[in-house]
Amino acid sequence: MKILVVATVPNELKVIKEWIKSAWIKEKLEIDYLCCGIWNYETISSLEHYLTENKEPTFIWNIWICGYWNPKKEKKSDPIQIASVANVHTQKELIIPPFLQIAPLESCFCGELPIDEIWKLCFENRITDDKMFFDMESRWIELVASKYKYPRLILKIPFLFVEKYNGNSKWRYRDLSVWEFEILRNLQYNNYVYEIISWINKQ
Repeated sequence: MKILVVATVPNELKVIKEWIKSAWIKEKLEIDYLCCGIWNYETISSLEHYLTENKEPTFIWNIWICGYWNPKKEKKSDPIQIASVANVHTQKELIIPPFLQIAPLESCFCGELPIDEIWKLCFENRITDDKMFFDMESRWIELVASKYKYPRLILKIPFLFVEKYNGNSKWRYRDLSVWEFEILRNLQYNNYVYEIISWINKQ
């Protein structure tokens, strides 16, 4: 079974690929990389096209950033594992089977709009919690992966901090050089890949 690493845009995927290659993974692995694009239609189309063209068993690993909110305005950078993802428009939830766990399990909101609109809808619909995560791809990756019955892991790093001002949302972007440093410091790619390999070997 090969591993398919899925990220949103080409520059993200390039960085992830370089990090994985430098992670001193001793196993001989077949790893493919897929740029899925942004939002639902492009994500669904890209992943479905790959899976229909490549019929071999595949472990799908989606990784990159997400938005978050909490009332204490705590900065976060540790990875989370998406365990369920709700459509912010319908509030219907998809539960992602825990094939393996490599980070704390969390839920997130996803939708058919840009991420800042997902955040606004949560507050307009009074969907609030002590912490919330938002992204634009998780639901659609889960939708396709479950359709094809492939094992998957959706790992996100909270990075886009959102604040609420009188009903309006505002993103607070952290410095991208700091972001890259945090990712390099916190993401243990060799450990993650070995966890996936261990799971695959047990099947």
